[in-house]
Order: sequence, then structure tokens, then C-alpha cells
Amino acid sequence: MEEKKKISDQAHQITLNNRNLLAVDGVTNLGSYEEELLILETVAGVLEIKGGHLHVQQLNIDQGRVVIDGEICSLVYTDQELVKKGRSFLSKLIK
Repeated sequence: MEEKKKISDQAHQITLNNRNLLAVDGVTNLGSYEEELLILETVAGVLEIKGGHLHVQQLNIDQGRVVIDGEICSLVYTDQELVKKGRSFLSKLIK
């Protein structure tokens, strides 16, 4: 029987089409979600996505994939740590 692929073993890939459709693979957590800022934890580090009218079209943490549409202005990796107990966007939704 095949074992499920762990997210940490997953490749990190970013695909940006025409600065308005962004697909990110290798996502482990959604940190913050606002119309102008989206913060994702990926296997390659924390990724800040800045823009306008950002909308999450697809969110599948099990597969490690997020698809975002809107005006993408910048993609920045930060040194900050996202994983803090009770601080993630998903943990707030589950409460």
C-alpha cells in the first residue's frame, strides 16, 4: 500500500498568471486573510501576498494548495514564525 505524501515532503511551487491568478503549492497553514494581505505558511517559509481585492478561490490544506485571485502586487518571504498556538486563521475558524 502506498503511504500518503506528507506536506513537508511536498514541493513548493508558485504559479502567477497575468498578476491576477496565483496558485501556491506546499502550503501548510493559512495565517491571515484580508482583502489586501494574505499570509501563508509554506514548506519554504512564511509567504506574504500583498495586493488588492484578494479572494481565496480554493483552499485545500490537506493537499497543500491555495488558489487566489485579485490584483497581486508583491510576494515576500519573511523570517517570522507563523505557527503559534491559537494564532492561525484556521484555528480561529474552528473555535
